[in-house]
Amino acid sequence: MTPLPVTPSITPTETPRPNIAPTLPHADVRFVSHGDRDRRYVALTFDLCQKPDLPSWFDQGIVDALVKYDVPATFFMGGDWMRTHPEETKLLASHPGFELGNHSWSHPDLPGLSEEAVSKEILKTQNLLYQLTGRQARLFRLPAGKYDDFTLVMIAWHGLYTIQWDVDTGDPDPTIDAERMNWAVRERVQNGSIILMHANGRGWHTGEALPEMIEYLQGQGYTLVTVSQLLGLEPLPGDRDR
Repeated sequence: MTPLPVTPSITPTETPRPNIAPTLPHADVRFVSHGDRDRRYVALTFDLCQKPDLPSWFDQGIVDALVKYDVPATFFMGGDWMRTHPEETKLLASHPGFELGNHSWSHPDLPGLSEEAVSKEILKTQNLLYQLTGRQARLFRLPAGKYDDFTLVMIAWHGLYTIQWDVDTGDPDPTIDAERMNWAVRERVQNGSIILMHANGRGWHTGEALPEMIEYLQGQGYTLVTVSQLLGLEPLPGDRDR
């Protein structure tokens, strides 16, 4: 099945949006941990998640760094996080270089959950993202990266790509400082890499590490793109006007 392009943001109007996001067509399982190894593109990704009984916050410094360097990024949005951060969600959606994906509602371990429970985690998040921003997520990031075959089938049934990573900065560990994060990127990055970070305040040194990381990647000849651009679902930089 030929994938459809990610739906762009819808300009807000006075007419309220439906409470239910448009249904995506069912698809085959598409499990992605990196892009094309022959092309020098890299995607910076940031998870925004929380459990309902363990709220998190928002690292504005990450957004400031991305805007300062004028680089795109993909944010994976937890539904419960969006529920408590609607204005921050709208802020991210207002930036044309930021892509928004689905990161489940309550950040549970999905393996072992019922069909109904997995669907609820996906669709409840899809619907709130659509209500707040008009955007329809086509990418899904697994909570804690955990999955089984049934989980992957359910994600594909709802029309989403499963997006993992091949470079883990370790930023949820407060003992991993900015220098260590950047060391991990230098050691592991390669063509097509997807870099995992967090923007929910539990990427303890991520905002501090990001400027050096961006400068290093660009200095090595990498072009920073969204995950959808990395996968060919959206045009690459410089291709939009061709």
